[in-house]
Amino acid sequence: MEQEKEKSIGERAMFYGTIFGGVMIATNIFYLLGLESQAFSLLFIIFILSSPIIAGNLAVGYRKKERDDKISFAQAWTFLIIMYMCAAILTAIAQFIYFTFLDNGYFMGTVLQQFDTLVHMEQIDAILRNELAKTAELLRSLSNRDIILQIFTTNIIISPIITFFIAIFVRKNVSQ
Repeated sequence: MEQEKEKSIGERAMFYGTIFGGVMIATNIFYLLGLESQAFSLLFIIFILSSPIIAGNLAVGYRKKERDDKISFAQAWTFLIIMYMCAAILTAIAQFIYFTFLDNGYFMGTVLQQFDTLVHMEQIDAILRNELAKTAELLRSLSNRDIILQIFTTNIIISPIITFFIAIFVRKNVSQ
């Protein structure tokens, strides 16, 4: 019975990770659309700030449906880490498809244009202007694959930290 529940954690985490991956993909879409529109920038910020809440709600749903409303901290953390990793993989695949087939330089062009605007502002001092110019040159040297790998790596590194705090709220041990 216990082995069946352990297997179930991974399987269900992948299922919920797919749902959460859809949220992360929507967040990326709102970010890209937000480069041109402030309304989409607001949606991006809302999605970023609410994503831990959404992940927690998915984990609580798993706890209630699959675990008889009981889950230890370690089980919740394991579930959330697997869920986040599956979502990160799905998001990386979507980003690869976007950058390979749809982007045509839009993302990098828009970001570099914003950097160039900042560099040419009169209110910025010389040190900051120099740093912005260096950052823009670094961005110009990145390929689409580098950008995707950087975002994926960041997701992998930050996920265990975020899920640790979410697992604290998701855990529920019912004593009898």
